[in-house]
Amino acid sequence: MSGVVLQDATVLITGAAGGIGTATARRFARAGARVLCTDIDRAGAERVAEECAALGARAESHVCDVADASAVTALAEAVGPVDVLVNNAGVGVLGPFLECSVEDWQWLRSINLDGVAHGCFAFGPGMLARGRGQVVNVASMAAYTPNRDLAAYCASKAAVVSLSQCLRAGWRGTGVGVSVVCPGLTDTPIAASSRYRGGARDKQAKAVRTLGWGRSPDLVAKAIVDCAERDRDVVPVGIDSTIAYKLLRGAPQPVQQLVARAGLL
Repeated sequence: MSGVVLQDATVLITGAAGGIGTATARRFARAGARVLCTDIDRAGAERVAEECAALGARAESHVCDVADASAVTALAEAVGPVDVLVNNAGVGVLGPFLECSVEDWQWLRSINLDGVAHGCFAFGPGMLARGRGQVVNVASMAAYTPNRDLAAYCASKAAVVSLSQCLRAGWRGTGVGVSVVCPGLTDTPIAASSRYRGGARDKQAKAVRTLGWGRSPDLVAKAIVDCAERDRDVVPVGIDSTIAYKLLRGAPQPVQQLVARAGLL
């Protein structure tokens, strides 16, 4: 597979109202794509679509809660076929597992994992029918870096990597590619909007500060666009994520447990 020619391609991005999603929308706009900026935040999606239009792109804003499968299906019916689907929407829950609630787990999973699956269910058939397209799923370094206070988040991102690899294998030879991007620490608003539970309730300021030291979302957006054009497989972004990907996945369990107990935030 060779990826997608972006000039005049239709690209849909979830979670487009901030952080990585906004940077990605701008990147695709500059590449000449038609950009569909999708988010649960109507005003944010409209703002980013206007920014993309100012860059010379055809751009639209759409409101959609990716946790709602019927809403994602309705979105697909409304916008028609897309050439690139970027499943980027994500949220966080920080705290010891048993100090979080089942509702916290379901909320995070419904967006971080189910939202990705809903996008693939809604837009995948059209891509396969036309024999072309690229799905780019945004996971995280957390997919292979365990953290005692991020159990739900790490589990959801690990599942996104596994789902992406399964789809990539299943769709091989169809003309439809699947990539997964795994950013390391990145300066995005997710820490400010995450839920903090139990012993982690006082860690929000530290989490926001830590991510503020991270890389620009534009570097992640660059990797996402590269995946769309070149049909890359699993793509760590940043030296921290790259080292973790190469070393931690095959590290002895005692080493992985040491990392999990130490945490990053």
